[in-house]
Amino acid sequence: MKYLIILFALFTSSAYAQNIDDNFINFSYIQVPLIPIDQDERFLQFEVATDVVGANLDSTTNHLIRKKNAMDLYEKQMSEWYSKMGLLQQVENTIAVSQADKYPLKPALQLILEPVLNATDPGNLLSSAEALKISGFQNGNNGILVSFKVSPIRDFRITYKKTGLAAQTSYTYSCTYYLSARMIVSNQDGTVLLESTVGNTKRTKSLGKYKSTYSFLDWIMKNREVVYGQAETQGRIAAIQAASGLLQSKFGFVNKSRRAEVYSVKKYKDHDYTDVTRAYNKTSEALLIVGKSPDRSGAYDKLKEARDMWDVILEESNLQNRKERINAKISSIIWCNIAEISVWMGDFYRVEAETQKIKNSSIFKSKNHINGEVSFYGDQKNRWKANFE
Repeated sequence: MKYLIILFALFTSSAYAQNIDDNFINFSYIQVPLIPIDQDERFLQFEVATDVVGANLDSTTNHLIRKKNAMDLYEKQMSEWYSKMGLLQQVENTIAVSQADKYPLKPALQLILEPVLNATDPGNLLSSAEALKISGFQNGNNGILVSFKVSPIRDFRITYKKTGLAAQTSYTYSCTYYLSARMIVSNQDGTVLLESTVGNTKRTKSLGKYKSTYSFLDWIMKNREVVYGQAETQGRIAAIQAASGLLQSKFGFVNKSRRAEVYSVKKYKDHDYTDVTRAYNKTSEALLIVGKSPDRSGAYDKLKEARDMWDVILEESNLQNRKERINAKISSIIWCNIAEISVWMGDFYRVEAETQKIKNSSIFKSKNHINGEVSFYGDQKNRWKANFE
């Protein structure tokens, strides 16, 4: 059934004979923030702290419990061993024959290593935070405060991969773990502007290659504090650095590039599409100057001129007759062009109107196009409303 739908869509599209030119216009724009900050308050301060006391207390408590359990088990096993040895000794005394071959193995006390605790001192993490940048901001007072609370390592696991054969066998070890940070951004009066967990992704650290698993166990027993400390330091830095994209997206005025698909029409039979070419050229001209200001005001007049040209062409639109110059196929690609132009004019009422017409059309090409743009258009709408409405 799925293939029949696709074939039908392709057949429907090919029934409209005009050839569409798929053009890509590359232009720059300034992505405005989702959380705008007044210009005189665009300064950054940073704080870094750890949130590991509870985890360290849990580790210490669990260690004491494990030691007590190990000692309780050892005492029980030793009591049983003493009983067996006592009986064997009585036999030896009675028959004057050694029972050494029947002696049970003497229990051993399980080694419970001291836990490796999380470092409570954030060390030089403040410098990692201060390296974060938000476009349009400077480091300084009287702005926003970005605070990080670094979490403890969790789900620390060691794995290995066995490779080679016979004497060439080796074991490559690595560890994986998670380490995140809680980021809180607040303004001067303490109002929280953003709160989010950052860096919560699995991280991997190589632990080297060994000739046997026992060689590794001996090595990790002697070096586990170093390994844990290195993983902790690397994870903490990575967690803080992971905040960069979120801070830029929420607060920054970021220079970005856009590769927009804008359609025109090739000459077909007796139909003349010179006006479509002119409208396309005007659209290209307008989009290329969108990046001159955050509100696109410098491009507004040209964008409107281009959209008006498309609207004039649509006055001929005939959705029922595919032989018409501006039939359903041509109309739908013009709707796509108008939606793109309207985004940069800040006219999201028109964007939504064109989007709905495209979705209701029978033209697969246009519907596929707009489905790929809905998320971007929605994001631009939210940013526009936050800054200019």
